[in-house]
Amino acid sequence: MQNNRIFLIAAGLVVAVLALIGLGLSASEFGLVMLGGALVVAVAMFVLTRRRHQRMTQSDKEDRDPPQL
Repeated sequence: MQNNRIFLIAAGLVVAVLALIGLGLSASEFGLVMLGGALVVAVAMFVLTRRRHQRMTQSDKEDRDPPQL
């Protein structure tokens, strides 16, 4: 399911970029729209990870192993 989620996100980004190109925006307008989208995603990810971290118990936080690279 994780791989499918990544592909869906990538496909959504491609569709969003193509839609913005289709609107005929100038380069500066396109950049501002993309910057705004990045800001929205960053805020959403911050809120989601903060919530998840607050829901964890102290023992879960101590027993957590870092991800392997």
